[in-house]
Amino acid sequence: SQWRYHRLLGLIAIDCYGNGISRSYYGSFNTNMTSEQPAESEEELDLRKSMLMTQDWNFDVDSEDFEVTLTAADPRQKFKNLVRSAVKHDTFKKGEADTVRRIIEHVEMVSLKKSADGFNKKNFSIGVLNCFVICWVLGAYPEHIWLLYLIESFYMIPRKFYNMWRAKPLNQAFYYLDFCWFTNFFAMATLTAILISGIFGLGEIQLGFREVVFKAAMGVFCGVLACANIALPFVACLFHDVNTMTGLFIHLMPPVVMYTFVWHNDRIVEAWPSLFNLSYLEDGLAYFGGSDSISTYSTAFYFTWWVIYVCFMLGGGIDLPKKFKPDGSPANPKYDTVFHSTMRDGVCILLGKLFRGRSRAESLTLMETNMFDKIDFCLYMMFHMIASLTSIYVSGFLCFKSIIFFRLMLGASIVIAVVRGANRYTYYTTKMYSRVLRKEFAEQLARSGSDANDGYTRLT
Repeated sequence: SQWRYHRLLGLIAIDCYGNGISRSYYGSFNTNMTSEQPAESEEELDLRKSMLMTQDWNFDVDSEDFEVTLTAADPRQKFKNLVRSAVKHDTFKKGEADTVRRIIEHVEMVSLKKSADGFNKKNFSIGVLNCFVICWVLGAYPEHIWLLYLIESFYMIPRKFYNMWRAKPLNQAFYYLDFCWFTNFFAMATLTAILISGIFGLGEIQLGFREVVFKAAMGVFCGVLACANIALPFVACLFHDVNTMTGLFIHLMPPVVMYTFVWHNDRIVEAWPSLFNLSYLEDGLAYFGGSDSISTYSTAFYFTWWVIYVCFMLGGGIDLPKKFKPDGSPANPKYDTVFHSTMRDGVCILLGKLFRGRSRAESLTLMETNMFDKIDFCLYMMFHMIASLTSIYVSGFLCFKSIIFFRLMLGASIVIAVVRGANRYTYYTTKMYSRVLRKEFAEQLARSGSDANDGYTRLT
């Protein structure tokens, strides 16, 4: 698949090129890209793209990998045995010794990146058990699912923020300004206020305000977030990885909570009479039509975020990850944004081809340096707006009107997330090491093809 192909190329690219593009390559970078550069092959362009795509990927290995004896079935152990045999019989071609050492170091690097990503028995077990708990509460006690969401959000979201703050090479703290995070903060604040008000009596939340909040959340949760579960490739079920599971949590749980408020509101009111008054649902709400409809409030909620985010980006956010200043000198960036991350994930190539008249090589240069301009940002926000409003008007409406459609959306989101996670785990456990080694040897053979007559040399 394309994902595996680029991941594999990225592994090789990281090994061959180190942590980034050499400074000498960028020394002559010109932001308007008017200077002529030698044409690159498609293979070279694929390699550059793969290097960008692997920056945010986690190569997870169990933290106890090196605390137990490796078996003969371990591909790394097999490879080491082959290396020892080759050394013993002096069968390496000239230059292959360094390549083999580099391969071994690279495979070990992938393995040793274990504890930071949390691939261990404890995290995996907690992740699996948490999924069972959520399913059990949703099936047996749907009136309490909102409380479970609130409790878990106060752990998972700060935990992920800690990891994002420590992310390398760029701090990802500004990712929390993205719309999906914005909606979850809104939900957490609202539910916390309702809980405090009902339990401690610190002020009554007016019914009119509750209705406005429900209308704003209905279209956004069941439209934007529900569709994002299906559309975004990084929303996956990886039980051991708190970062990935939090991404799944913030996209899937708000629609699940809204499902209980729409279709099990009687049980919620019965279980929490002092907290929730959902009488406006009994009176009937209009999804379309007039300034008091659900679609109107959901749209207003979206544009509230849209204006804030555009102001932040145009006010300086778009320059945060750029590697070069306007005068061409190094900028030493520290922070990343969701816009730049999304553009690096291939969107830049698509927008450049369809709307900017850029070649693939030019788009890759922008992706490598984060030198996107305001036109790129405006195009990105325009399509973000179109997709979000469409989901509010279509998916949100159908979820509000049909319990069957709502269940299908949630079911499809879960199945897709599980399949994405299964693909990742399958790759980690059965294909990652063998493909890395096979690719490395293929490249070595190609590079040394012209030296086939040089004979063999003893390792020194």
